[in-house]
Amino acid sequence: MMKELTINISKDFSKYIGGREKKIAEFSGEDFRERFLEANIDRYDKINIELDGVLGYPWDFLDEVFGVMARKLGREKFWQKFKLVSVNNYAMDKIVYIVNHSKKDE
Repeated sequence: MMKELTINISKDFSKYIGGREKKIAEFSGEDFRERFLEANIDRYDKINIELDGVLGYPWDFLDEVFGVMARKLGREKFWQKFKLVSVNNYAMDKIVYIVNHSKKDE
């Protein structure tokens, strides 16, 4: 049986998103990636990420969360593991661009 996790960023993390690094901003991309994605990646087959309800996403937050994961996993594995859920195409389009332009770390 496939194990799924759903993370709602605005409810489970914050409506007020910070920048890239923990040392610079509260509710940073680094904090979210470590606590929600990396901590759960081996425990779940699919991780659904609900993007709505946040008061805007800084580019560096999105790159730190989704770009770093895409570079670690590779694009194909990233899209197999994560499903983005949103009625707001703006955030979704930025994430798709970041992931699809990320090259896997060698």
